[in-house]
Amino acid sequence: MAAPQADGHAKVDGTSRLSALDAAFLYFERPNQQLHVGCVAEVDGHVSFAAFLEMIEQRLCTRLPRYRQRPLRTALDIDHPHWEPDPAFDVRRHVHRVAVPAPGGADELHELVDSLHAAPLDARHPLWEIHLIEGLAGGSSALLFKIHHCMVDGVSGAQILDLVTDACGENPESLVVAATPAQLAIDQRRTTEFASRLGSIPGAATILGRMRDASEAIATIASLVTEPSDPLPFNRPLSDRRSVAWTTLRFDDILAVRGRFGCKVNDVVLAVIVGALHRYLEARSIPTAALRVRAIVPVSVRRDEDHLTLGNLVTAMIPRLPIGETDPIERLRRVAAEMLELKNRGQARAAGVVLSLLNGLPAPLEALLGRLAPDRLIANTICTNVPGPRQARSVLGQRVRAVHPIAPLFQSMGLEFAILSYDDTVSISATADPELVPDLREIATALAASAAELVAATRDVAEAEPAAPVAVAVPRVSDVMSRDVLTVGPCDSLLAAHRLMCSRRVRHLPVLGPGGRLNGIVTQRDILAAASSSLERDTDAARVRILGGSEVNEVMETHLCTATPDELAAHAGARMIRHKIGCLPVVGEGGQLVGIVTQADFVSWATQHMAPDD
Repeated sequence: MAAPQADGHAKVDGTSRLSALDAAFLYFERPNQQLHVGCVAEVDGHVSFAAFLEMIEQRLCTRLPRYRQRPLRTALDIDHPHWEPDPAFDVRRHVHRVAVPAPGGADELHELVDSLHAAPLDARHPLWEIHLIEGLAGGSSALLFKIHHCMVDGVSGAQILDLVTDACGENPESLVVAATPAQLAIDQRRTTEFASRLGSIPGAATILGRMRDASEAIATIASLVTEPSDPLPFNRPLSDRRSVAWTTLRFDDILAVRGRFGCKVNDVVLAVIVGALHRYLEARSIPTAALRVRAIVPVSVRRDEDHLTLGNLVTAMIPRLPIGETDPIERLRRVAAEMLELKNRGQARAAGVVLSLLNGLPAPLEALLGRLAPDRLIANTICTNVPGPRQARSVLGQRVRAVHPIAPLFQSMGLEFAILSYDDTVSISATADPELVPDLREIATALAASAAELVAATRDVAEAEPAAPVAVAVPRVSDVMSRDVLTVGPCDSLLAAHRLMCSRRVRHLPVLGPGGRLNGIVTQRDILAAASSSLERDTDAARVRILGGSEVNEVMETHLCTATPDELAAHAGARMIRHKIGCLPVVGEGGQLVGIVTQADFVSWATQHMAPDD
């Protein structure tokens, strides 16, 4: 931790300074552009404010001392801001209790959230707030989290939610773990090493060194200028007002669509958003057929060892959206094809190189760019997708019913989307400037209609296939699953994963972090897609080069469908058929991997039990 000086400020050193990317969120903040992220967590019952306040101080402020620190800018921004302890820190300044007016329904909750979220954070103190909202219908509660983007990105923000909640059914336990100065130094070093992290993105270390890759990166970024987006009605200068609305979807439906068309969960959700925007614009007599529309899609480069590490570890892709497409399935196919093409072209790597150059800019120049940057349209909207807790959580014994993420508005993008999966749901939350989108509830309605249309169309495609019979008796998953599971780590190379699959003749590898925690799954299809761009231009050596320079965490699926050991095997098998997936990781009560059940496991079990008695 930085040592205090005589004036009470922390000494500026390598362990307290913000990274260039984190500092950028301070430089670009304006009265009409408050850059804090957040979420609304709906809770089933009453939460004691006194107990909640104590829990936040123990779990958040003790476990993560950054929540007791504020960013201090230097005179004339001669250097990047640095973190210093708030000498007047009081958790009660950051945790508030507020009640919605009667009757405490959805309208009252939305109105209160809009007002609270639009208010700026107090720069004199640590940049975060939590509001415990009471008075909701049925005796329920809600939590509004606000955290400045200079402290967290989407993934680390979701990890904070995990930290201050408990798995349902467990007794609440306080995580009173004081961080040592050495741990704080490690935490800051990992955040400020963002440029080197980008170097570990596949090919990023060689982009500047190889003329071909460098030209491709330049062309990729240049295309954003030469093929600009067409302004939509909400692409105008922002006011200081905000409104938030959300739609909650069944995760099972999203997985079924993903499985049917062999794409990613992010592709499905992005297609739902495109469909909603199409409906919204067409309802206002705005022709969509010829519109050029782009979205910024953040891509996390956060590794497992970065769990609860603060700061921003992201790059981005900026796909074109098929806004004029009327067929929901064709819309999904075009979205999936565009995302795959951008991955193969290395757009995330190119954007990562550009972001890493921030670290080479003098701090005064970066700050000046933040203050004077024109309010130019970069893209039409932002769609950020974050995997949340896979199992239901609780706050002081009260179940968290739903979680809705909130994204900040930026650079004339008066409508943005944040997506978060939680338990068996997916929430798509729209944040808007009500001066530009006065009818945000219509966006929420359009999201629900777009999702329903895609799910129905998927069901129609599957009608010709016979329904899978669902048994109502034994066996259980534990009777069928394989317990000796081959796994890889998130930082293992795709080449190592590919060779393991080939040598052991498997098509799926669960991805485990420390303690056996299930992070995701990588499939043979993921690896083939990662190397597909080399198939047309190079030999096997090129594919080996691409796979060897790529990590598992860059292609693995993090939105997972899992099974439990005591679940009926027939139910698990029916889910595999519905989602068109070849395996289900089997997790125990603590969320650790205990096995895997595959199509081959079902065939093997059936063969043994259908054999005639001798």
